[in-house]
Amino acid sequence: MAKDYYEILGVSRDATQEEIKKAYRRLARKYHPDLNPGDKAAEEKFKEIQEAYEVLSDPKKRSEYDRYGTVGGRSYSPPPGGDAGFEGFDFSGFGDFSFEDIFSDLFSRRGRAEKGPRRGEDLTYTLTIPFEEAVKGGIITIKVKRMDRCPHCEGSGVEPGSRPTTCPNCGGTGRVQLSRGYLKFATVCPVCHGTGVLPGQKCRVCNGEGRVYKEETIKVRIPPGVRDGGRLRIPGKGNVGPKGGPPGDLYIIVNVLPHPVFRRQGDDIYITLPVTYSEAALGASVEVPTLDGKARLKIPPGTKSGQKLRLRGKGVPRPNGTRGDMYVEVKIVPPDITDVKVRELLRELSRYENPDKIRKGLL
Repeated sequence: MAKDYYEILGVSRDATQEEIKKAYRRLARKYHPDLNPGDKAAEEKFKEIQEAYEVLSDPKKRSEYDRYGTVGGRSYSPPPGGDAGFEGFDFSGFGDFSFEDIFSDLFSRRGRAEKGPRRGEDLTYTLTIPFEEAVKGGIITIKVKRMDRCPHCEGSGVEPGSRPTTCPNCGGTGRVQLSRGYLKFATVCPVCHGTGVLPGQKCRVCNGEGRVYKEETIKVRIPPGVRDGGRLRIPGKGNVGPKGGPPGDLYIIVNVLPHPVFRRQGDDIYITLPVTYSEAALGASVEVPTLDGKARLKIPPGTKSGQKLRLRGKGVPRPNGTRGDMYVEVKIVPPDITDVKVRELLRELSRYENPDKIRKGLL
């Protein structure tokens, strides 16, 4: 019994060549053996699809097939070797998917032609700076080990005076024939990358890389207000690309050391200020440290421990020219009770205190 090729491809008997082609591509993608390793049923189905397409895609063979019908007539068999329909087949224009979509997981991309020199790698450098320098900014000099252009071959990767040679892998054509299962196709030579020639003898200094390691001194500008973990980019100070490719960038990761007095939260600065009982109770004007030096702070009468007092514009500089604020957290420090006079004064004070009123609502 002859096979119904229209049924195999899932098209009607009056289907156009475009409809047959689309059906074939869809089924070939689904049942290809390389996409279904070890699945004998898929392999047999793929052979049927190939056989059907070989007949229906050829007007002469299709006419002969239609004349004999699907039952009782002659059936068509693909040529020996199982490569029907693929030798020299044009895979361009695969509709909503491409040849690469189907087989990208089967073949390495090394065979593609390179589109010019490759960009160099980006580098990362961790820079630890003091708290004040992060807040105010400045210039810091660092030393970075990076790949730079080879001075012997000037980045070409080829020994000076060496002559180009024909690529032995493709014989100078720039393309090679590959086979994969039922597929046979031409692709870019992975050795010469489609050029057909090898540039010449590798440079003895850089071994054909076109670049060598060097230590370079670089000045880094720290912008005012940079944060811990902040990243600064220095264009063109990464590794130079292989064989004359453009350089990557250098990224500075900032690590800010803690300060013994100042604490930073966003663009605001916090400090803890110890004060006496009398300063907190009666009020006072005290001297406090700021990022700009010393400043006077007024403590209002009746200030409580833990209360925060604000100094406007004494925080971290912002890119727009403004600054955050500084917050002073008051911490009341008890007096030295080993002093007899102090104990007498505290006993006198206790006569005027009302602890029950203070703790009202807790019991």
